[in-house]
Order: sequence, then C-alpha cells, then structure tokens
Amino acid sequence: MTPFIQSTMRWMVQADIDPTEMQWFDISGTLDQTIVDQDWLQEYRPPFEKCMVVWQGHSKTHQTYEFMMTVVGTDPEEGIVLSVHKGPYGQMPRKLPLMVYVLDEGMIRYGSVDENDVVDEGDAKVVLAVVGKWYQLLAQGCSSYKPHVRQTFTNRRKISEGKTPTYDWTTVYIDSPTQRSESKGGTHASPRLHDRRGHLRRLRDGKNVWVKACKVGDASKGAVWHDYAIREAA
Repeated sequence: MTPFIQSTMRWMVQADIDPTEMQWFDISGTLDQTIVDQDWLQEYRPPFEKCMVVWQGHSKTHQTYEFMMTVVGTDPEEGIVLSVHKGPYGQMPRKLPLMVYVLDEGMIRYGSVDENDVVDEGDAKVVLAVVGKWYQLLAQGCSSYKPHVRQTFTNRRKISEGKTPTYDWTTVYIDSPTQRSESKGGTHASPRLHDRRGHLRRLRDGKNVWVKACKVGDASKGAVWHDYAIREAA
C-alpha cells in the first residue's frame, strides 16, 4: 500500500466513509500533462463499480499537490459520476462540484450532478485528463489496493464500541492484455470468491468489447479482497 493511500484512507475514515467499499488506485508520478485523451474516455471503462483514484505530485504553483477522486459507475452511456477533492499538501483539500461524464453518440459530455452547481471548464479538463490517464495505465498493467477489516477479537471490540478498526490490505498485479496471454501455470479449479475487474476483450474479428466487473469463485472457500496501485508500464 502506498503512503498517500494510507493518508487518504485515514482522512476518509474521519469523514465517516467506509474505505472497504472501494477499489483503490494510486497514479502518483504518472500524470505529466492535463490534456484530455478522448480515445481512452470513449473506449475504456472503470474496472469496478466504485473506485478511488489518488495522485500526488508537482503542480505549476505547488511543490506537492494532491488529487483524490471517487469514481462511481461502469457504463459511460449511463454516466460516470466523479467526486473530486484537490489542493496543496498540508491544506484542507477543495471539493469540486459533483461531476458526471457521459458518452453520447461518440461525444464525451460532462456537467454537474446538481443543476445548481457550475463545473469550471478548467477543473473539468483536469478531472477528465486524470480519468483518461488512469484508463491508459490500467490497460498497460498495474498493481492495486483494497482494504479489508481483519477479523480479530480487537477489531470486533473496536467496532462494537464505535471505534475505527485496523485495516489489512491485499495487493494484486493487473497485467496488460499481452502479459495475460502468457501462461503462468496454476489452476482455475474452484477459486475463492473474488472480484473480477471490468476489462476490454478483443474479439477474433478485431472488435473491442467491454466485459463488466463481476464476482466469481466459491464463497464457501472464503473471499479475497483486492487493492490497486498504478505502476507505469516499461
């Protein structure tokens, strides 16, 4: 788990938000420009129904800047909702108006969820640029994070007393489509229950189709939680 995810998770717990509801991705050090890549926004999808994407790095005006984005939804034709907090390190992050983007007849359209809010065009371009970069990195291969509550006596006591439990993490490496095609051995027999992320599948005719996220495996053999951190492909 990355240090920035740790600090972000503590901040969310203080805000009474359950971090185990999300798949976590850290794309720090990967975003070098804020140009919106329309191709990735049109072709790719969020891999899970609810994701948290964080970024920490340099900005034009600050040595260390932070960006935290909750992504809800997996179908851009229905709408992908984006909740963003951002700001300089050490200061209370600024919350942007709740934003949604949709894919409408091949065009990316965006706006505020609340009709009384106005989405600044500059902020919207930054947000969509981050989403596009995240999609690109997912397709190239990445490692990821998802917290889960350790089932211990101490945690059960903390929860019963209304206190924050201790979280554990599992790290999973997501390979690119080319890497996934190479055999790594092992078996597919009766795996434990786990989340299968949404992903692009290339058909024999060359067409790309999106496979939605789902749960697979045998729940009687236990469950596996995944957490995601982005790594730049070589």
